[in-house]
Amino acid sequence: MLISLRELNQNTGPIEREASVELKGLEKEHPELLRIEPLEVHVTAWKDRDLFHVQGKQSTTAEFRCSRCLTSFEQKLTMDWYELFSDEEQRAQADSEEERDEEIHFAPPDQPLDLTPYIREALLLRLPFAPLCREDCRGLCPECGVDRNVDTCQCRTERIDPRLAKLEELLKRDEE
Repeated sequence: MLISLRELNQNTGPIEREASVELKGLEKEHPELLRIEPLEVHVTAWKDRDLFHVQGKQSTTAEFRCSRCLTSFEQKLTMDWYELFSDEEQRAQADSEEERDEEIHFAPPDQPLDLTPYIREALLLRLPFAPLCREDCRGLCPECGVDRNVDTCQCRTERIDPRLAKLEELLKRDEE
């Protein structure tokens, strides 16, 4: 998705753009992501005090593998983002991060501004680290592998810390 800084310089009001953006290769970067639909992106850009402001809203539907039970499920993702740009290289570079509250990116004035990296970054930050098909997912049995959301098993899955095994023996002896 591209925005022309020249067009922003000539307009007095904001510019709005909508596009469908397809990001390829994300499935290789996120192990639980199986499929992702193209993002529907709405961008509003304006110029204020020699800075170019770009505000984006985007949404998509992604198919994940549940990190507990390994079933696939779809989830709708929506995200907002905001970036600042300057066509002056000195203004975009600061001596330290403490000099400014927000990062200002350099955008060459003679080239269109490519927003794809910012769209991609917002999506990557929104992807769940350990996706769950539902909040109360019970996962797979570690002994027999049955999906505990669908079926029950008779496996004993209680684990005793080996450091406390002797304490358990003492407690059982006291009960007798």
